[in-house]
Amino acid sequence: MEPSRIEEHLSEIEEQGYTIVRDAIEPPLVDALVQQIRNVEKEMGAKPKGNPAEGYATLRTYNLLARGEVFQTMPVHENVLPIVERVLDTGCLLSGMTAIDIGPGEVCQPIHPDDIVMNVERPHVPLMCTSMWALTDFSDANGGTRAVPGSHRYDHAPDFQAEIETIPIEMPAGSVMIFDASLWHGGGSNRTEDEWRLGVNVQYCAGFIRPQQNQYLGVPREITQTFSDRLLELCGYSLYKGIMGHIDTKSPAMVLGGGRLDQTAYADSRSSDWVEGE
Repeated sequence: MEPSRIEEHLSEIEEQGYTIVRDAIEPPLVDALVQQIRNVEKEMGAKPKGNPAEGYATLRTYNLLARGEVFQTMPVHENVLPIVERVLDTGCLLSGMTAIDIGPGEVCQPIHPDDIVMNVERPHVPLMCTSMWALTDFSDANGGTRAVPGSHRYDHAPDFQAEIETIPIEMPAGSVMIFDASLWHGGGSNRTEDEWRLGVNVQYCAGFIRPQQNQYLGVPREITQTFSDRLLELCGYSLYKGIMGHIDTKSPAMVLGGGRLDQTAYADSRSSDWVEGE
C-alpha cells in the first residue's frame, strides 16, 4: 500500500476510531476463504453459542490458523498489516482470528470495545487493533458491524443495558474495516430471510499484551513450521524489544520452532546498565 494511503487511513482511525480499506482483498482470496470457512463449519458441526456476545443465530469458528493454510495469508496481508503496525508498532502480536457468520434472525450484539477486559484508564493509547474482513457484503439489513464513531476517545466503557446510537458499517466483500479496539461497536441484527453475513475478525495487540487466543497451544507444531517468518513473529515466536517472551534468553522459535528466528533476549536491545527485572 502506498504511504500516502496509509496516512489517510491512520488519520481516519485517529479521528473516528476506524477506517475502511475498500478492495483490500483480492477476489480469489475472498472466494477461497469463504469456501474454507464453510467447509470447516460443516466439518465441525458449528452451532450458535446461544449467548449475547457470541450470538443466537451466528456461527463462530476460532483458532483459524489451525484450520487451513489459506488463513496464513490474513494476518500478514500487505493492505492491512502496514496500517496495524502504525496503530500499534512492528512488535505487535496476533491476538486472535475468528470467523463470524451471522445468520438470518440474529439480534444486535451488545455494543462493546474489544479492549473491554483491559483495566486501564480511558481514553488510552491503542493497545489492540482489530481488522474485520468482509467476505460477503456487509449491509445494515444483514448484520453489518455497527459502530459509534469517536467512541475510542471516551473516558468510560459502554453500559450494556443502555440504548446506544450507532451507525451501520456497510462495505462490499473484499473490504476491511480496521479500528482502534477502544471503539464501541458490535455485530448488527440480520433482518434478511436467507442471507448470511460472513466476516473474519483478525485482531492484534501490542507486544507486551497477552493475546486473546493461545497460538502456542492452539496451532500444532507441524503447521507453525509452514508459517512465514513474519507470521511466526506475529504469533509470538520472536521476542518483543529483544527481551519479553524469552526462554532462558532464547526466542520461542529457537526452542519450539526448529531454530528459525534466531534471537536471544539481549540482542540489539540491552544497554550496558540495564538488568532484567530492574
